[in-house]
Amino acid sequence: MRYAHYLLRLSLIVFFLNLTIATVIDGRFGKDICAEERKSLDDLFGKAHSTVVSDPRFFEHEHLFDFKQRSLLEGKGFSFDLVYTSDFVTNHSGGLKRAGSGIDTSISYLSNTDLLVELDTEKAGLWKSGMFHVHSFNHHGANPSEDYIGDLQVADNFESEKGTKLYEFWYEHSFDLYGTDLSMLIGQHDLNSEFNISEYGLLFLHSSFGFNSEISNNIPVANFPIAALGARMKWEPTKNLYFMAEISDGVPGKNDCGTHIKLDSKEGFLNFFELGYHFGDQEESRTMPGTYKFGWWYHTDEFDDVRDTDENDNAIVHDGNYGVYFIADQMFLPGEGDTGLGAFFQIGGVPDDRNEVGFYIGGGIHYKGIIPHREEDILGLAVAHAQISEDQRDAEDVVESDGLSFHSRDSHETAVELTYRTQLFPWLAIQPGLQTIFNPGADSSSDNAVVSIVRFQINF
Repeated sequence: MRYAHYLLRLSLIVFFLNLTIATVIDGRFGKDICAEERKSLDDLFGKAHSTVVSDPRFFEHEHLFDFKQRSLLEGKGFSFDLVYTSDFVTNHSGGLKRAGSGIDTSISYLSNTDLLVELDTEKAGLWKSGMFHVHSFNHHGANPSEDYIGDLQVADNFESEKGTKLYEFWYEHSFDLYGTDLSMLIGQHDLNSEFNISEYGLLFLHSSFGFNSEISNNIPVANFPIAALGARMKWEPTKNLYFMAEISDGVPGKNDCGTHIKLDSKEGFLNFFELGYHFGDQEESRTMPGTYKFGWWYHTDEFDDVRDTDENDNAIVHDGNYGVYFIADQMFLPGEGDTGLGAFFQIGGVPDDRNEVGFYIGGGIHYKGIIPHREEDILGLAVAHAQISEDQRDAEDVVESDGLSFHSRDSHETAVELTYRTQLFPWLAIQPGLQTIFNPGADSSSDNAVVSIVRFQINF
């Protein structure tokens, strides 16, 4: 717990330092610069962009290395982002850290470097309404959930095996369908980049706030760090309503370096569908923006029963697997611009007989701009509850010498996360977070885990 206290103190120092700077300092940093002053600055430095630290606008750039050529390339349809993310993760107590276990308690380090490139075919002078997208990354470092925590839902959403891979490569084309918007996408695609997303949930470091655990823990699915070959259709009959459908490879591949593409009908296909309704303007919280999504999916592969067997003691085989989910994001207490207090909610269920996690429910609050003049900073508190299926618990029953049996598996794993993301500059963010994981791995022999994560993210 000593390290948890240090992390909490660090979070409070960052929080109150930002508050002090914003409310006490009276000068250029807290005021808008008028057009005449901006023009004089441009004349002084003689260019629209600068990578010189002495230029005050250096700290206003979206990217660390912002230069005129980048804008020129974007005007020609070519854009790119290079983002470096590093996490420092510590399991302070509980989980796999047991007395005499020999588990290393030092801070775990992991990092991810992402390169994303896009080509707008219309701006490039090729053809209208087309977009090429390529995403590659390099990952290295520890696997804290696997080696130190033992949790089921994965505490850090960047945990992966070491390696470099071409992650995504796809082409998307947009159409006008009788006055409505239709787009088709084909290629190697991360399904979770569009499906089963809570915009407010994306703030958090824990994996389940990005992808419901009743999906990610039960079936092979295209989700970081593995994408899959597939085709996606999105139709927007109105500006507030959309419908999406995707069919993708049933077994995306291995979690290692390189890109693996192997279509095999014996592995089945994953079919995903989502219907969404949104209203209000996300950039103006006073319009009370909200998004509500209902989704369902079906995997065509065969799945073993987690408990029942046939007369030969082989697992009963089920044709297919399926599930439903619902996600909501809603602004409740608006502020200026896109600031304010919002909340999100996730829920999903699957059949107990062929899945380890039978039910998931999660949600939390998301407060952007809680400190005056720190409009880009976000405070969040959320809970993720994964319910172990009763059939799975029955399968792991322990029979005592007197013939009585009991569940060796806990009924759930629940994670609570408190985090604060401070946007020091548009290109640099620091995000400390503290998680308490109850029943890690739903293992009755493990104590509750206390995990801290400090994330640094730079957009070059």
